[in-house]
Amino acid sequence: MEKINHSSYSYVILDDDLASVELLTQQLTNLPEMRLISQFTNPVDATHAFNSYETVDFLFLDIGMEVSGIDVARMLKNKAKFIVFVTGYSEFALEAFEHGDAYLVKPVDLKTLKRAILYLLDKSAKQVFDNQQNFVDKR
Repeated sequence: MEKINHSSYSYVILDDDLASVELLTQQLTNLPEMRLISQFTNPVDATHAFNSYETVDFLFLDIGMEVSGIDVARMLKNKAKFIVFVTGYSEFALEAFEHGDAYLVKPVDLKTLKRAILYLLDKSAKQVFDNQQNFVDKR
């Protein structure tokens, strides 16, 4: 499987189901480039904690919580480079893509998780290259 090729990417997990948090954490520990910042089961605690964080690379976020994950994504969109919804609700996909970068339906296997991460990193790298190329072309 392809390597992620960066020293490390930070991430936070927010899901009101502790078993889901633990499973996702376990899967992400299989990717040595991924570095856990924190994990939460309470959306209010997570949003408060984000005030003390610099921007994180990935926020893995459930939708069906006491406070909707979509609302949390709206509040934290400037604090996470990528928002990845990991949820059991496929019916929220269209709305979620307005506020996030990827949408994974539980249960998520490691291969699918890694493919989503690589896709987002590749897409981001391409955008940086395109922006640099546009700058060079305008000179």
